[in-house]
Amino acid sequence: MALDDKVVSLADLKVSFDDVKEDISYIQYAILRGEQTWNKVKDAVVFGKASTLYPVGYQFLENWYRDASTYYAAPWDVVHHYDNNDMALCWHYAIPDGIQFDAPEAIYYFDGTETAGDYYIPVGSAYGDGWTVGLNIHFTLTEAPSEGDQLFIDCAQNYANDPTAGRAWRVYAKGDTVVKQSGTTSNDATGTNLGTIGSVNAHRPNGRLNAISRVVYGYGRWSQSAIRQWLNSAANAGAWWEPKNPWDRPPTQASTTRGFLAGYSQEFLDILDEVEVVTALNTQEGFAETTETTTDKIFLPSLQEWHINPQLANVEGEDWQYMIDLAEEDGRTGRFPTSTAIDILKRYNIASQSSSVFVWLRSAYPYVATTVCYVNGSGLVNSYYAYDTTRGCPACILKSSQS
Repeated sequence: MALDDKVVSLADLKVSFDDVKEDISYIQYAILRGEQTWNKVKDAVVFGKASTLYPVGYQFLENWYRDASTYYAAPWDVVHHYDNNDMALCWHYAIPDGIQFDAPEAIYYFDGTETAGDYYIPVGSAYGDGWTVGLNIHFTLTEAPSEGDQLFIDCAQNYANDPTAGRAWRVYAKGDTVVKQSGTTSNDATGTNLGTIGSVNAHRPNGRLNAISRVVYGYGRWSQSAIRQWLNSAANAGAWWEPKNPWDRPPTQASTTRGFLAGYSQEFLDILDEVEVVTALNTQEGFAETTETTTDKIFLPSLQEWHINPQLANVEGEDWQYMIDLAEEDGRTGRFPTSTAIDILKRYNIASQSSSVFVWLRSAYPYVATTVCYVNGSGLVNSYYAYDTTRGCPACILKSSQS
C-alpha cells in the first residue's frame, strides 16, 4: 500500500501512542501533509511533535470575529513549550476593544430581614481624600428589600468623593441592572446601623459589607473578574456574565459585547483545552492561601509568564520562552523590571497596529484588593484599578494529554 493511501487525520485513527510509536516518521508526515488545520496542530501536540514543527515564535493565523460582520486576522504566537509537551499560544496583538477587568461592586447585600426605613453605615478606614473615619453613610429605604438584593453607591469611580455627600444609591437584585429603588446619601447616624465598613482595613469586607476599595474601583481578583468570564465564553451579549460574589456587578460591556470565544470557528473551539491557571492573591484580605487555581480555556498572561519581575516568584506559571527571547534581544540577562518603560514590551491594538495600547495581565497588585498589573503603551509595567476599560492579549495552552 502506498504511503499516500495511509494518510488520514490522526484524530480519526483512534489508536494509542504505543500503537504507532515505531512509525513516528509517518505520524509527522500525516501532520504536515495537505492544508494545515487546527486538528493537525493538536495532533502534533498530542504526539509530542509540536516543539519541532512549531518552534517558539511560530505564528498561527486565525480569523477572530468581533461581531457577525467585523473580523481580524489575529495571529497566535507560539510562546512556550513545556516539558510535558504542552504548547502555549498568545495573541500577538491586543484585542480591539477595552474590557473592564471588574466593575465597581455593591457596598452591601441584604439578607431579607430588613424593612423600609433609615439605615446608616459608619466608615471605619480612611481611603483617598473622601472616605474619613467618623462619617456615617445614611440612606432611607422606601420598601423592604429581598434576600440577596444589592445596595450600590455610585462613587463616580473616584475615591476622593465623600460617600455621604449626596451620592446616588440604588438597590438591585443580585447582578441585575433593573433599579428597584433609589435615593441619595447623607452624613447621618439615624436608623439601623448595618456595621462598619473598613473595620479592619479599606481592602477587607466586614460581614455583608464589602471592602471600601472594591466599592469604588472593583475587584482585582482574576478568579472573580468580569474579563475572565468574557474570555471563556462564546455566549451572546447579555448572556456571558454572572455574579461571582454577593456584591458583584456587571461590567459596562456585559450587555453590548458577545463573549470572546464567539469570535472563533468551531474547529478552533474544539481543540481548546481547559487548563489549571495559578494566580497570586492579594495580601490584604486575610486569605489562608497565597494563591488560587482556576480552570480556564483562555486566560491573561501573568507577570512571570511575561518574564517580568513577579510580586510572588515562581507560582504564576513558567517564564515563557518567547518573552525570554525578547529580553535577550533587548540585551537583558534577567527578567524585565517593573520600573522602566521598555519598548520591546509594547503591545499594539489589532484594529490599529501602529497604536501601542495598555494591556491587562492577570496578576494582582498584592497590597490592595482592587488593582491589577498591566503593561502600558510605553512598555512600562504598573498596576491600575480593576474598573478601568483596558485591552489584553489572550492566551491558551494546548495540552498533550487529557489527564
